Amino acid sequence: MYVLNLDTREKIEKFDKYFYNTKDSYVMLSTPNELKLLKNILNIDEITFKDCLTFDENIKLDLFDDYDFLSVNTFNLDGNDSMIEEINIYTSDNYILVVSQEEHYIYCFVKTLILNNIKLDDTPPIVSLFKINYLIFKNIIVHEFENLEQIEDMILEIEDAMMDGKKDDYITQINYVRSITRSVVKNTRPLLYIGDRIIKENIRYLKYSDVKKYNLENLQGLDFGIDKLYAFALSTRELADKLLDIHSSQVAEKTNNLITKLTILTAIAAPLTIITGIYGMNFKYMPELELLYGYPLILGIMVCIIVIGILIFKFNKLL
Repeated sequence: MYVLNLDTREKIEKFDKYFYNTKDSYVMLSTPNELKLLKNILNIDEITFKDCLTFDENIKLDLFDDYDFLSVNTFNLDGNDSMIEEINIYTSDNYILVVSQEEHYIYCFVKTLILNNIKLDDTPPIVSLFKINYLIFKNIIVHEFENLEQIEDMILEIEDAMMDGKKDDYITQINYVRSITRSVVKNTRPLLYIGDRIIKENIRYLKYSDVKKYNLENLQGLDFGIDKLYAFALSTRELADKLLDIHSSQVAEKTNNLITKLTILTAIAAPLTIITGIYGMNFKYMPELELLYGYPLILGIMVCIIVIGILIFKFNKLL
């Protein structure tokens, strides 16, 4: 657990139940397991407390008298491995509390802010808290954009490999990247709901006229960033879907080429089949059967037919 008192600039890296003073402003960072130490001190309700302890796919924005509670699922791409992680944020008039697993990039971000004893402009405490909240949201949006750019690079690499004709298990790769993009869109779409609500009057940072005047532009910027993020997620999903179309067209092209070659082979073999069929008949009186050089002559004719057939098809660029 990490706590920074914005008034005294004191950093608390180990829990002390007497640290909290309602007259001061705080930035707090906790894991779900550590949250129980703060539950009674901050009067956290039972419902949001349980939400923080277990993973929930639903995004939530609940407004209480003492604080606002936000639960967001973020998408993270580590190499080619994707994962959905949850982050919970409590915002009050005198504190902001971030609850997430230690491996989460937002946990590391807030931890850095606290350890570096972040110092903002000389503004009212609630404005400072908003700025920190704004920085957290901005970091989420930037990180999601970076993930999408990484996914886009994966898609383009697969596309280039297919166009170059490299042998690989494209279907497995395509299905994997398509599943990633669908997961991103699914987890980005609810952020639109958050973006719509953060610019309305009912959230804590817009209740007070001085804070509203100072922060409304930034809140609108967050809403705009979320809209752009969702649009990027949709375009990435469409790009991934096109990979399947490219692969299907290439498979169809290879099939057509194979059928064409089989057709050419059949066309060349047809005269040979006729010749062997004729001289395979068991008639007693067949003049050619008595020829001394009949057998090599027929073989020569068959070879000529093959060579002429190949030359004709090559001339017409069918081979």
